[in-house]
Amino acid sequence: MKIGSELRRLYEEEMRMIEEKEKLVELRRYEAAIRQEREEEERQKARNRKTKKRPVIREDYLEDSQTRRFDKRMPEGDRGTKRRPVVESGRYGGDSAPSTKRRRGGEVGLANILEHILETLKDRIEVSYLFLKPVSKKEAPDYLNFVECPMDLSTIREKVRKMEYKSREQFRHDVAQITINAHLYNDGRYPGIPPLADQLLELCDYMLMEHDDSLTEAEAGIESVDS
Repeated sequence: MKIGSELRRLYEEEMRMIEEKEKLVELRRYEAAIRQEREEEERQKARNRKTKKRPVIREDYLEDSQTRRFDKRMPEGDRGTKRRPVVESGRYGGDSAPSTKRRRGGEVGLANILEHILETLKDRIEVSYLFLKPVSKKEAPDYLNFVECPMDLSTIREKVRKMEYKSREQFRHDVAQITINAHLYNDGRYPGIPPLADQLLELCDYMLMEHDDSLTEAEAGIESVDS
Protein backbone atom coordinates (compact mmCIF):
# COMPACT_ATOMS: atom_id res chain seq x y z
CA MET A 1 0.00 0.00 0.00
CA LYS A 2 2.80 2.41 0.86
CA ILE A 3 4.55 1.67 -2.42
CA GLY A 4 1.33 2.30 -4.32
CA SER A 5 0.66 5.63 -2.61
CA GLU A 6 4.27 6.69 -3.14
CA LEU A 7 4.06 5.86 -6.84
CA ARG A 8 0.82 7.79 -7.09
CA ARG A 9 2.38 10.79 -5.39
CA LEU A 10 5.39 10.69 -7.72
CA TYR A 11 3.14 10.37 -10.74
CA GLU A 12 1.00 13.36 -9.66
CA GLU A 13 4.09 15.42 -8.99
CA GLU A 14 5.52 14.56 -12.39
CA MET A 15 2.26 15.47 -14.11
CA ARG A 16 2.17 18.76 -12.23
CA MET A 17 5.71 19.56 -13.36
CA ILE A 18 4.81 18.74 -16.96
CA GLU A 19 1.78 21.01 -16.73
CA GLU A 20 3.89 23.86 -15.34
CA LYS A 21 6.42 23.40 -18.14
CA GLU A 22 3.65 23.52 -20.74
CA LYS A 23 2.29 26.74 -19.21
CA LEU A 24 5.76 28.24 -19.21
CA VAL A 25 6.29 27.33 -22.85
CA GLU A 26 2.93 28.81 -23.75
CA LEU A 27 3.76 31.99 -21.85
CA ARG A 28 7.10 32.32 -23.65
CA ARG A 29 5.34 31.82 -26.99
CA TYR A 30 2.75 34.45 -26.06
CA GLU A 31 5.44 36.93 -24.99
CA ALA A 32 7.46 36.29 -28.16
CA ALA A 33 4.39 36.88 -30.34
CA ILE A 34 3.62 40.18 -28.62
CA ARG A 35 7.24 41.31 -28.81
CA GLN A 36 7.41 40.42 -32.51
CA GLU A 37 4.22 42.36 -33.20
CA ARG A 38 5.53 45.40 -31.31
CA GLU A 39 8.84 45.26 -33.22
CA GLU A 40 7.02 44.98 -36.54
CA GLU A 41 4.93 48.04 -35.66
CA GLU A 42 8.07 50.01 -34.84
CA ARG A 43 9.70 48.94 -38.12
CA GLN A 44 6.57 49.98 -40.03
CA LYS A 45 6.59 53.38 -38.33
CA ALA A 46 10.26 53.80 -39.24
CA ARG A 47 9.51 52.92 -42.87
CA ASN A 48 6.62 55.38 -42.95
CA ARG A 49 8.82 58.15 -41.61
CA LYS A 50 11.44 57.47 -44.29
CA THR A 51 8.92 57.42 -47.13
CA LYS A 52 7.32 60.71 -46.16
CA LYS A 53 8.35 63.31 -48.70
CA ARG A 54 8.58 66.98 -47.99
CA PRO A 55 6.30 69.06 -50.25
CA VAL A 56 8.14 70.70 -53.12
CA ILE A 57 7.58 74.44 -53.22
CA ARG A 58 8.45 76.10 -56.50
CA GLU A 59 10.55 79.23 -56.36
CA ASP A 60 8.27 81.01 -58.78
CA TYR A 61 5.34 80.31 -56.45
CA LEU A 62 7.22 81.95 -53.57
CA GLU A 63 8.06 84.94 -55.74
CA ASP A 64 4.46 85.25 -56.93
CA SER A 65 3.11 85.02 -53.40
CA GLN A 66 5.50 87.69 -52.15
CA THR A 67 4.57 89.93 -55.06
CA ARG A 68 0.89 89.46 -54.36
CA ARG A 69 1.47 90.13 -50.69
CA PHE A 70 3.31 93.44 -51.15
CA ASP A 71 1.13 94.62 -54.00
CA LYS A 72 -1.68 95.15 -51.51
CA ARG A 73 -1.43 98.80 -50.60
CA MET A 74 -2.85 100.43 -47.53
CA PRO A 75 -5.41 103.10 -48.38
CA GLU A 76 -4.09 106.63 -48.04
CA GLY A 77 -6.58 107.48 -45.36
CA ASP A 78 -5.50 104.64 -43.12
CA ARG A 79 -1.74 105.20 -43.24
CA GLY A 80 -1.70 107.64 -40.36
CA THR A 81 -3.81 105.41 -38.17
CA LYS A 82 -1.92 103.63 -35.42
CA ARG A 83 -2.32 99.89 -35.14
CA ARG A 84 -4.33 98.74 -32.19
CA PRO A 85 -2.67 96.24 -29.87
CA VAL A 86 -4.05 92.72 -30.14
CA VAL A 87 -5.02 92.80 -26.45
CA GLU A 88 -6.23 96.20 -25.34
CA SER A 89 -4.99 97.43 -21.99
CA GLY A 90 -7.30 96.38 -19.21
CA ARG A 91 -9.62 94.30 -21.40
CA TYR A 92 -8.15 90.96 -20.35
CA GLY A 93 -6.32 92.30 -17.30
CA GLY A 94 -7.49 92.45 -13.74
CA ASP A 95 -7.86 89.44 -11.49
CA SER A 96 -9.01 86.89 -14.07
CA ALA A 97 -5.75 86.42 -16.01
CA PRO A 98 -3.44 85.52 -13.09
CA SER A 99 -5.78 82.79 -11.84
CA THR A 100 -5.89 81.17 -15.29
CA LYS A 101 -2.11 81.34 -15.51
CA ARG A 102 -1.73 79.78 -12.06
CA ARG A 103 -4.09 76.96 -12.94
CA ARG A 104 -2.42 76.28 -16.28
CA GLY A 105 1.00 76.43 -14.62
CA GLY A 106 -0.06 73.84 -12.04
CA GLU A 107 -1.53 71.55 -14.68
CA VAL A 108 1.51 71.84 -16.94
CA GLY A 109 3.87 71.26 -14.04
CA LEU A 110 1.95 68.18 -12.95
CA ALA A 111 1.82 66.84 -16.51
CA ASN A 112 5.57 67.29 -16.93
CA ILE A 113 6.33 65.35 -13.75
CA LEU A 114 3.87 62.57 -14.59
CA GLU A 115 5.27 62.23 -18.11
CA HIS A 116 8.79 61.88 -16.67
CA ILE A 117 7.54 59.13 -14.34
CA LEU A 118 5.73 57.45 -17.22
CA GLU A 119 8.87 57.46 -19.38
CA THR A 120 10.75 55.81 -16.51
CA LEU A 121 8.12 53.06 -16.38
CA LYS A 122 8.33 52.54 -20.14
CA ASP A 123 12.13 52.44 -20.08
CA ARG A 124 11.99 49.41 -17.78
CA ILE A 125 11.18 47.38 -20.86
CA GLU A 126 11.66 44.02 -19.18
CA VAL A 127 8.73 44.93 -16.93
CA SER A 128 6.58 47.18 -19.12
CA TYR A 129 6.74 45.67 -22.61
CA LEU A 130 3.45 43.79 -22.22
CA PHE A 131 1.62 46.93 -21.07
CA LEU A 132 2.83 49.52 -23.58
CA LYS A 133 -0.26 49.36 -25.82
CA PRO A 134 -3.89 48.19 -25.57
CA VAL A 135 -4.44 44.44 -25.72
CA SER A 136 -5.74 43.65 -29.21
CA LYS A 137 -8.38 41.09 -30.14
CA LYS A 138 -5.70 39.24 -32.09
CA GLU A 139 -3.61 38.81 -28.95
CA ALA A 140 -6.54 37.90 -26.67
CA PRO A 141 -9.96 37.51 -28.34
CA ASP A 142 -11.75 36.98 -25.02
CA TYR A 143 -9.95 39.76 -23.12
CA LEU A 144 -12.99 42.01 -22.69
CA ASN A 145 -14.95 39.09 -21.21
CA PHE A 146 -12.71 39.39 -18.16
CA VAL A 147 -11.63 43.05 -18.16
CA GLU A 148 -14.20 45.85 -17.98
CA CYS A 149 -11.77 48.79 -17.84
CA PRO A 150 -8.82 48.26 -20.22
CA MET A 151 -5.77 50.41 -19.55
CA ASP A 152 -2.23 50.64 -20.89
CA LEU A 153 0.75 53.00 -20.81
CA SER A 154 0.04 54.61 -24.18
CA THR A 155 -3.48 55.54 -23.03
CA ILE A 156 -2.05 57.00 -19.84
CA ARG A 157 0.44 58.96 -21.93
CA GLU A 158 -2.36 60.50 -23.98
CA LYS A 159 -4.22 61.48 -20.81
CA VAL A 160 -1.05 63.05 -19.38
CA ARG A 161 -0.46 65.11 -22.53
CA LYS A 162 -4.08 66.27 -22.54
CA MET A 163 -3.61 67.26 -18.88
CA GLU A 164 -6.58 65.17 -17.77
CA TYR A 165 -4.92 64.22 -14.47
CA LYS A 166 -5.47 66.75 -11.69
CA SER A 167 -3.64 64.75 -9.01
CA ARG A 168 -1.10 61.96 -8.64
CA GLU A 169 -3.85 59.71 -7.22
CA GLN A 170 -5.70 59.79 -10.55
CA PHE A 171 -2.48 58.86 -12.37
CA ARG A 172 -1.71 56.02 -9.93
CA HIS A 173 -5.29 54.74 -10.26
CA ASP A 174 -4.77 54.10 -13.96
CA VAL A 175 -1.40 52.40 -13.43
CA ALA A 176 -3.03 50.24 -10.75
CA GLN A 177 -5.79 49.42 -13.27
CA ILE A 178 -3.13 47.85 -15.50
CA THR A 179 -2.08 45.64 -12.58
CA ILE A 180 -5.66 44.70 -11.72
CA ASN A 181 -6.40 43.78 -15.34
CA ALA A 182 -3.24 41.66 -15.55
CA HIS A 183 -4.45 39.61 -12.59
CA LEU A 184 -8.05 39.39 -13.82
CA TYR A 185 -7.08 37.94 -17.18
CA ASN A 186 -3.83 36.08 -16.53
CA ASP A 187 -4.17 34.51 -13.08
CA GLY A 188 -4.40 30.77 -13.63
CA ARG A 189 -3.49 30.88 -17.32
CA TYR A 190 -0.28 32.99 -17.67
CA PRO A 191 1.17 33.09 -14.15
CA GLY A 192 4.30 34.92 -15.29
CA ILE A 193 2.47 38.11 -16.33
CA PRO A 194 0.83 39.38 -13.09
CA PRO A 195 4.19 39.69 -11.25
CA LEU A 196 5.38 42.02 -14.03
CA ALA A 197 2.34 44.23 -13.50
CA ASP A 198 2.99 44.18 -9.74
CA GLN A 199 6.55 45.39 -10.36
CA LEU A 200 5.24 48.13 -12.64
CA LEU A 201 2.99 49.46 -9.87
CA GLU A 202 5.78 49.21 -7.28
CA LEU A 203 8.07 51.25 -9.53
CA CYS A 204 5.29 53.79 -10.03
CA ASP A 205 4.84 54.17 -6.26
CA TYR A 206 8.58 54.59 -5.81
CA MET A 207 8.76 57.32 -8.47
CA LEU A 208 5.76 59.15 -6.96
CA MET A 209 7.53 59.19 -3.61
CA GLU A 210 10.75 60.44 -5.22
CA HIS A 211 8.87 63.40 -6.73
CA ASP A 212 6.64 64.07 -3.73
CA ASP A 213 7.72 67.70 -3.20
CA SER A 214 7.35 68.80 -6.82
CA LEU A 215 4.05 66.92 -7.15
CA THR A 216 2.69 68.62 -4.03
CA GLU A 217 3.67 72.02 -5.40
CA ALA A 218 2.04 71.35 -8.77
CA GLU A 219 -1.15 70.00 -7.19
CA ALA A 220 -1.33 73.06 -4.91
CA GLY A 221 -1.23 75.30 -7.99
CA ILE A 222 -4.36 73.53 -9.27
CA GLU A 223 -6.21 73.32 -5.95
CA SER A 224 -5.68 77.02 -5.14
CA VAL A 225 -7.74 77.93 -8.20
CA ASP A 226 -10.44 75.30 -7.67
CA SER A 227 -11.03 76.29 -4.03
